[in-house]
Parts: sequence; structure tokens; C-alpha cells
Amino acid sequence: MIATDVRLAPTLETMASVYLLSREGGKKSERFNTYAARVEHEWGLVAYNPMAGTSAQETVQALLALDAENVALNAARNVAALCSYFDPVTLAISVRSTGLWTDRVGTEIDDRLSTKMKIGFGIISLWSREEHTHDDVVRESIAETVRVMWHAMHGAADTLNRILAREGLAYALAGRVAPWSRYNSAPTTEESVVVMEAIEVLGETRAAGEIAGVLFGDDAATTMGWTPLGVPERAGYRWAVVRAEHQWKDVGPAAAIRENVSA
Repeated sequence: MIATDVRLAPTLETMASVYLLSREGGKKSERFNTYAARVEHEWGLVAYNPMAGTSAQETVQALLALDAENVALNAARNVAALCSYFDPVTLAISVRSTGLWTDRVGTEIDDRLSTKMKIGFGIISLWSREEHTHDDVVRESIAETVRVMWHAMHGAADTLNRILAREGLAYALAGRVAPWSRYNSAPTTEESVVVMEAIEVLGETRAAGEIAGVLFGDDAATTMGWTPLGVPERAGYRWAVVRAEHQWKDVGPAAAIRENVSA
């Protein structure tokens, strides 16, 4: 394997110990104070909810049993080598928890639109209350590594066109190893037409609601209180993945990630 500069900051052991502590007292609890002391010095912990319930602890323990951090690191190194990418990449796994302050759709949209992440760094998000397999960890690790590499090469994905380009390639390359029907099932002709019509009008939009509506579809947009656009579930994502899959098979992954800048 070609040598790459990919690293993974450990978080699971830390959070396993934090989640064992009492959360009685809220921000004055032993758990919160321990987390606050650690998060200042250990990159990657910031995306966790330190006050999450038992499901987060169970997911962390399950990922430790799966050796998820080594699985993630190997997957990330493999895709960096595949793309002939040699600049530094630093990743961390974060178990995300839905709750009073965290909505999954909203969080995923914020993550996809974020321009705040430091170049070369990325968070592999895995959600509590879900059973994660080896393939799930591989897929999300590859996708996040592609995002980090794309960001370093092209800057922030801050419009619908650029997000579709980046996200399509992220899951197209992930799907070659660990396919997932949510992203790797081809859109119908009708769905493709709807997506392309939306892109023609909204390709340069930076509005979260419009981007969410194209990426995730009407159900997600409605859930967040945004205007539905007539797009079926994840049709934008699925269209982008199929498009990127054709591209990387035509020119190779290394060329695709360097050329694939806009939908």
C-alpha cells in the first residue's frame, strides 16, 4: 500500500469512561466536568454529547468491540492511497446522539454545509441507537476521508452544486467497498429529471433548506420546517452518487477527486 499521512484521534476509550460517570447535577456533574476537562485537550471529542443516555454508552462499547477505530483508520488510508493523496488527514469517530438539542436531519445538514472544519480534519459520525457493522464503519470512514481530501483541494462545499459533487464522490468511492442502498440505489429516470430541474434553478444556492430538500428529499425538508421541492427521498444524493460513480470509473479515483468540483 502507498504510504499516506492519515491519522485517527482516539475517542472511544475516553468516552466509554466518561459515560460511566454520574450525570447527576447537569453541568455540575462529575461526568460533565470530566468531559469538559478532556475536550479542551483531545481533538475529536467535541462532537459528542457528554450527557447522552445509555444508548450512547452502548454504542461506544459496541464500536470498541468491533475495533472500529482501527477499521476506520485502515479504510481511510486505503482510500487516500487510491486517490494518490499524501497531505495530512486527521480523523476521529464521534457517536452522535439525538435528543432535545440534537435533530439528526438538522445535524447532518449542518455537517454537510459546514465551512468551519479545519483543513485536513474530519469527524466520522456514527449515530447511537443504531447497530453498526464493519461495513458501516468502513463506508462512513471512506466518505469522510473523501470530504477532507476534497475540501483541501477545492475549498468549502458551500453551494448545492459543490455539495452534490463532493457528496456524490464520497459515497461513490465508499460504495465500491461497502455499498448501502440508501445512497447506492440508482434514481429512476423520473427522479433524475426532478433533481436536474432543481439543480438548474438552485445550483448556486447556499440556503440550507433548499440544499436539504434536494439532497434528502421532501420528507426531510418538511421535518425541518423547510419548503418541500417535490424531490423523492434522497434522490439528490442517489443521483450524485451514480454520476460520480460513472466518473471515477471513467478516469480513475485520483483524477475524479481532482476534477469533480461541481454537479
